[in-house]
Amino acid sequence: MLERVVEQVLNKVDIVDVVSMYVPLKKVGVNFRALCPFHQERTPSFYVSPSKQIFHCFGCGVGGNAIHFVMRIENLTFTEALKVLAEKAKIDVDFSQPQSAKDRALAKQKEELISLHHDCFEYFQRQLYLRENIDAARYILKRGIRKETAKQFGLGFCPENNNLYELLAKKYSKEIIDKSGIFIERNGKNYCRFEGRLIFPIFDTMNRVIGFGGRIIDDSRAPKYMNSPDTLIFSKSKVLYGLNIAKSSKEKDFVVVEGYMDVISLHQEGIDNVVGVLGTALTQDHSFLLRRYKNEVVLCLDSDQAGKNATFRSGDILYQNGLMVKVMELENAKDPDEYIKKFGKDAFLLKKQNAMFVIDFKIKQISSNYDLSKSDQKIRFVREYFEKILMPISNEVERQEYIKKLSQITQIDEDAILKEFTKNENIKLKRIESIQHFKQVQQKSNLTEEERIKKNDIDLLSIYVEWANKSESIRNAVTEDDFCTEDIKILFSSIKNLINEGMEVTYSMLLTFVDDEKVLSELTSFSSKGFETEEAAKRAIEELKTNNNRMLWLRREMLEAQKRGDNEKVLKLQMLIRKIKDGKEGI
Repeated sequence: MLERVVEQVLNKVDIVDVVSMYVPLKKVGVNFRALCPFHQERTPSFYVSPSKQIFHCFGCGVGGNAIHFVMRIENLTFTEALKVLAEKAKIDVDFSQPQSAKDRALAKQKEELISLHHDCFEYFQRQLYLRENIDAARYILKRGIRKETAKQFGLGFCPENNNLYELLAKKYSKEIIDKSGIFIERNGKNYCRFEGRLIFPIFDTMNRVIGFGGRIIDDSRAPKYMNSPDTLIFSKSKVLYGLNIAKSSKEKDFVVVEGYMDVISLHQEGIDNVVGVLGTALTQDHSFLLRRYKNEVVLCLDSDQAGKNATFRSGDILYQNGLMVKVMELENAKDPDEYIKKFGKDAFLLKKQNAMFVIDFKIKQISSNYDLSKSDQKIRFVREYFEKILMPISNEVERQEYIKKLSQITQIDEDAILKEFTKNENIKLKRIESIQHFKQVQQKSNLTEEERIKKNDIDLLSIYVEWANKSESIRNAVTEDDFCTEDIKILFSSIKNLINEGMEVTYSMLLTFVDDEKVLSELTSFSSKGFETEEAAKRAIEELKTNNNRMLWLRREMLEAQKRGDNEKVLKLQMLIRKIKDGKEGI
């Protein structure tokens, strides 16, 4: 029974430990807080409750238990996430038991896509070593890639006018081939999007091919590089090239570079802790992936202005997600690939050894834009320093250190800087809090009658689950007839049946039965404040059961039943309305 497995796993794992693997949490009262990993924000609105074993973001509304968190952050099905947590908790579980139909269908599609990508990978590899594709082999030699390195990274080639689609069509359905994103349809014919390109297979951390990158070999047409589009098994914002190899490095840090050739050239010289961002901007998901294996990162992006801007942005993301970040600056070379070929491994490692802490790098970049001998420019510099250096720092000791540094750079009194910064920070926080409060009030006032009734049902279910295992009178006080919305009524019935079977259903366990994201958000944002005692919980239950909006809903349901001629339903609703009225008069 899957419910028993869920119960075991949720009782064994601590959501604080699970979330901390990806996001640095800060204790705030009885809860923990962080920047939300599921949307971009500058002020933390993501909360984790150790007592309820749930998370909720008051910014974007996502919420759930430890299973939901792993599902969302790792892009897994429910069963896959449950398996990950079971392994973490060292629980031996047989996952051959039935999954949901949705999970089974999704898992089957993923398996087929991984199999298809493996077949393509083998096809591309074979093509690289055929005589008719000698130009691709020459290109590899020209770029200084040795044969053993090409094999280590699984490099291949996709010839033009190939029969790959026809070969795959013998084994896979058109739907799966289309979902792979490898082919483009033109004039009724399917073409591989990587035709005429050197192929860089992209592996996940389990060494499975999940996508491809392709580079033209003659520099005669653009774009030079092309990646697989996002699919069920691949998202370039969540994958790092070379991580399948670099994760096993004994080095204490990762070196993050931009391109395929940067990764390959550095690995070829024995620097085995290098990963690449696939030519895209570094994301929060990348930072979670890195943090899973190591806590330190050295950024070594291209040396042009675009690379410096990317370093600035990437450094912020990595630092704010709890990683120790340093920055390498390479002179006289446009990228790490060119640098190591020009100056060698020792020169590169010396540069790495002298890498600058990310905040010092940012100060250097910002200060280069100002003439600090001029008062107006000094004032503008201080404002930018507040916003881009001091505001992102959450550690008070670090912040104090960089207030001191600002004082040294500008010759402005340290106390004056601290006073002005504190004033600015408080104004900004109040503005953000006002905006968030306005949004919450607006959301509540914009609820339709049906939504408000559903929210009442969700609140009733929340209080019931919190108290059902602790109070027999509350367990008996709530029945199916107390719920107006069908999906919440079904949810309540499932929970009640499990409780009657002797299972201790926790608040976290309740969430595993919920598929609707809106319901999940409401359940995880529900506050237990004011319902700490049994008497308070009972009063709240009675108020929710006799809510005026619910009366309106029941009357509307009764009118609909009358129109349909459903006399049995009309009679039942009349009795329920009378029952609620009687109960209300007795309060």
